[in-house]
Amino acid sequence: MISLVLVEPKTSGNVGAIARCMKNFGFKNLVIVNPQCRPLSKEALNRAKHAKDILRNAKIVKKIPESFDYLIGTTSKLGTDYNLPRTPIRPDELARIIKPGLKAGILIGREGDGLYNDEIRLCDFVVTIPTSKDYPAMNSSFAAAIILYELSKADNHNKIGKTVMAGKKEKEVILKLVDKNLDKMSFSTKEKRETQRIFWKRLIGKSFLTRREAFTLMGFLRKL
Repeated sequence: MISLVLVEPKTSGNVGAIARCMKNFGFKNLVIVNPQCRPLSKEALNRAKHAKDILRNAKIVKKIPESFDYLIGTTSKLGTDYNLPRTPIRPDELARIIKPGLKAGILIGREGDGLYNDEIRLCDFVVTIPTSKDYPAMNSSFAAAIILYELSKADNHNKIGKTVMAGKKEKEVILKLVDKNLDKMSFSTKEKRETQRIFWKRLIGKSFLTRREAFTLMGFLRKL
């Protein structure tokens, strides 16, 4: 189950447009974090058109929920191999690897400012839409439409039968085991140890492990 999570949206019209995009591509779970506008204003409802039910059923929360199995950020600010939190994948790559049944939240940042660094660090990984270098930032509703289109297009290709995917609980256990092993290792600086931790969090997030694979990895980490 995929939820779109809008972080502090500033424009009611954009909120309505995003709800309309969600309806277009068959998504219905909308979460709005600390809105800086009125999500049910006349402008929002008018822009939503036939997706008013998505707006009316949206969950309004004060902070980014921690209940998702996977939290996926979106950004137009690209990282490098040395900036692990902002090393992205494309929407079509996300569509190929995300699996049905997972409780995933896709964060859409503020108009103008996007997601802050501390919010990016909460994510398992980030997605970016390849755009022109002359004007890389997209309107939030356009970005949401492209990501949802790719997910919708790939949906029928991601049926995996009875395979059970690892969730938030399994990932937390793996990261605790990673931390335990990192504490046994010698690093020249604390920053290098933290870089290793970020690397493992991103690697585990992008891997979309099955539960069986997660248990196997846990067993390996416990033997180290």
